[in-house]
Amino acid sequence: MNRESTLRHGRGDTVRRRGLAAAGAVVMTSVLLAGCAEEPPVPDPDPAAEGPALSQDQEAAVLESVGSVLSEGTESGDPAQLEPRVTGPALQVRTSQLEVAKARGDNELVTEIPSSYLQLVSPTTTEWPRTAYAITEATENLETPRLVVLEQAEARQDYRMWAWVQLVPGVTMPAFADPEIGSEAVAADDESLVVTPTEALARYAHVLTKGTESSEHADSFDLLDGDLVNRVQADAKNLRESESFKEAAGKYSVTFSPREGDVRAVRTADGGALVVGVVVGSEVVEAEEDAKVPPLTRTQEALLKGKDPTNVLRTEYTDMVALYVPPAGTEEKIRPLGYSHVATKAANE
Repeated sequence: MNRESTLRHGRGDTVRRRGLAAAGAVVMTSVLLAGCAEEPPVPDPDPAAEGPALSQDQEAAVLESVGSVLSEGTESGDPAQLEPRVTGPALQVRTSQLEVAKARGDNELVTEIPSSYLQLVSPTTTEWPRTAYAITEATENLETPRLVVLEQAEARQDYRMWAWVQLVPGVTMPAFADPEIGSEAVAADDESLVVTPTEALARYAHVLTKGTESSEHADSFDLLDGDLVNRVQADAKNLRESESFKEAAGKYSVTFSPREGDVRAVRTADGGALVVGVVVGSEVVEAEEDAKVPPLTRTQEALLKGKDPTNVLRTEYTDMVALYVPPAGTEEKIRPLGYSHVATKAANE
């Protein structure tokens, strides 16, 4: 954020009178000197120093604190322990993961988020909420690094993890400004990009829903094989082609929509932006009336809490996604960078 300061100069007329006396005579001559003298300028206070909202050391300390809280919450299985350092969609998804872990009796499906990092990105801003970003090391089992979004809601509050995604294998991350300088925060309606961050998220949700062959926005994206779009399409194809699905005259649908207000963005070195947001997925699997649709995943099974299957299975996903959106005036396409695809609700009615 640029700050402007104005230097004010003052000018004033000065009048000086000098009296001259001659020894032994009572004679006084007045000489009037009139003129303009420039007063020394009064310097304005130095403007507030520009730079990242968090230093590299501060951001590393925040990540360590977040990691500690995540570990404690995972060990105890108590989502309430997360609240001091986790918020927003990250809190919603992590809470669901802990509930699933409790139902299953293990933490296998709880996402590992390393607190050691490869890169830190802190925007320059004097306003709140403030958002920072970190790319972690790979996990212990060599899964790709996570992109973590940290947010400080108010001046006297701690930074908390707002979102995370797992980077797509083989993805090339955009470059950012020197960390000592910091990167500009980007508004959700910023028009300096090929599309605004909000519009980019909406287009991505449309491609997730319609697929690459049917969505009018598919050509806006440069998709990798490991991207969420390809995963959703592959899951749908596998289900539709399964013998049990065909035998039960099954029907399948999935729709995605961006969640209003859940989008954060930061400027990249080339004038584009890293955009992180939430899309909510609604999946419905339906069979003929006398058939049964059992849970298709271990997460769905835990979310159903032992309820007997019916001919309908509904699942809601809270998906956190990261996109690179190029600057306006270029022919580059939007690139999905990573995602977290987690079922947070399931029902069979």
